[in-house]
Amino acid sequence: MAMAKIILLLLVLVPIRIRMAAALIDCPDVPSLGAGAACQKACGTKLMYDLCIRMMREGDVDMSPSHTERATAYAILAAHSTAISFDNTTIAMSDQLSQNSSLSSKQRVAYEGCMDDYAPADSSIDTIEEETLPSCHFTFLAAEYTRVITNVEKCRDRLLSPTLVKSPLYPMVLADLNKAVVANMLGKLLGT
Repeated sequence: MAMAKIILLLLVLVPIRIRMAAALIDCPDVPSLGAGAACQKACGTKLMYDLCIRMMREGDVDMSPSHTERATAYAILAAHSTAISFDNTTIAMSDQLSQNSSLSSKQRVAYEGCMDDYAPADSSIDTIEEETLPSCHFTFLAAEYTRVITNVEKCRDRLLSPTLVKSPLYPMVLADLNKAVVANMLGKLLGT
């Protein structure tokens, strides 16, 4: 019960922390635009655009057309949203491995492999969110996102068998992959 209260408190406070941190970052030569315009410019499909808008709303971004911020703020928010999603998926995988005694050996091998795949992806998204974007050093941003996406794709591919696609982890991994792609596309608005 206490853990649930802590998680709820974090869910309430984290968007405020991200909003405040992103507002303090003013990277040179980064365009200012509205959140909707950023999503439209970054995303090539309706699915990705809708996900981008949802990530902005979940991050409590002012969606009014007249409100603009540096694209860095949106990129940080998307990276943060992706990092939180990765953490939730990793916890779900760990819980399945430690608490679900009915896992088949195939499921167990796939989930353990996914844990290995997520470790570098999680490390890279944390670096992007906490160091690369706030420091305004975007030189290696594309390479970091490639590492993130490639590792989550490895996990997705492990879960592509007919029995594993039906597991509760497959949609979580797919959602993580889509969030990472949106975060990458928003990162490209920074001139990378």
